[in-house]
Amino acid sequence: MYLHFGVKSVADILRGKRPLIAARPDTTDHARHLDAGADWLMASIAACGGEASSKGYRVGRGWMPPYPETTGYIIPTLLNLGEMRDDPAFAATARRMGAWLTGVQRPDGGFSGYELGLQEAPDVFDTGMILLGFNALVQAGDAASEIAPAAARAAEFLAGALDDRGAFARHVSHDMLHAYNVRSAWAMVAHGRLADNAAATAAGLANVDWTLGRQRDNGFFDDNAFKPGGNANTHGIAYVLRGLLQVHALTGRPDILAAVRRGIDPVVALLDRHGWLAAEIGPDWGFRSSHICLTGCAQLAIVLIRLAGLTGETRLIDPAERLIATVAAAQDIRARGTRQFGAIAGSYPIYGRYAPLQYPNWATKFFVDALILRGQWQAGERGFRDRDLVAG
Repeated sequence: MYLHFGVKSVADILRGKRPLIAARPDTTDHARHLDAGADWLMASIAACGGEASSKGYRVGRGWMPPYPETTGYIIPTLLNLGEMRDDPAFAATARRMGAWLTGVQRPDGGFSGYELGLQEAPDVFDTGMILLGFNALVQAGDAASEIAPAAARAAEFLAGALDDRGAFARHVSHDMLHAYNVRSAWAMVAHGRLADNAAATAAGLANVDWTLGRQRDNGFFDDNAFKPGGNANTHGIAYVLRGLLQVHALTGRPDILAAVRRGIDPVVALLDRHGWLAAEIGPDWGFRSSHICLTGCAQLAIVLIRLAGLTGETRLIDPAERLIATVAAAQDIRARGTRQFGAIAGSYPIYGRYAPLQYPNWATKFFVDALILRGQWQAGERGFRDRDLVAG
């Protein structure tokens, strides 16, 4: 295992991570962190008129424009919060967000990439994440009449973006293949189940098979960088593993489960060895950066708990707890009244390469998801709820 940090010494790097590495699950106030994260998510929506979520808060520059992609997959988080707290305000907000998304859908069924108004062209990943939100509303049974047709159009757009190998080769960011787009395949398979749409299911599974073919023997997935020449990020690695795991939960396919295990075991080994996870990872599972992607840590905790629930491997809970404690240690829950109260930064330190000087809404979303899931595990819930199968 090699560390690739340039001129910084390992001692310097570890010194900067010490507060997070020292974080302990038994001293983490999970309920307080969850409340703060939920409040910040609602603040990000209030910043956009209560109909969408701001892409995030940028230090020194304020709230960013609405982000359709993450507005979509924040919907199931709100539905889960509403159920957990017995508060209908969360579900009402989720429905407003779904209605807003139908209003920005393109005639071809896709959704434009990035924050609202930044890009005209449709994007596979963004469309898939919005389909997850539509799935959650449809499954909840109280979706407005336009949600189900919008979901069908999104699934059809995604199917049209596949090539004959099953890869999403059209309408993809930076015109390159991304293994993490399998998360959109999960949205398609889930939509197929909800809508009895065999074509959507088959198209999603075609991408799953392509993605499985991108995995090396050591568990690493090729074609999984965000940009040309970039390293894989724990955020993207978790996207692949979560997408595959969810499709396994929907289909029961053992080959998919085996791929998830091959991919998560090296992550656990890295955490055991170093006490933290670098944001960027090489094909040899070596660290390629000195910063942490807090989003990736929260997402990997979700994968670990979900996998433990499916397989009974309780050994996976300890690393999940450590990752949740790591992210919690970076959350500001003291400065109430500030824009960053309850938010999760893109990187730790905040000036790291991933979303520098930003509190992206998806970082807090996944942290809240991880805390909700941890609470369910602690309460003895081990299986998937219906909504957790089709959206997240």
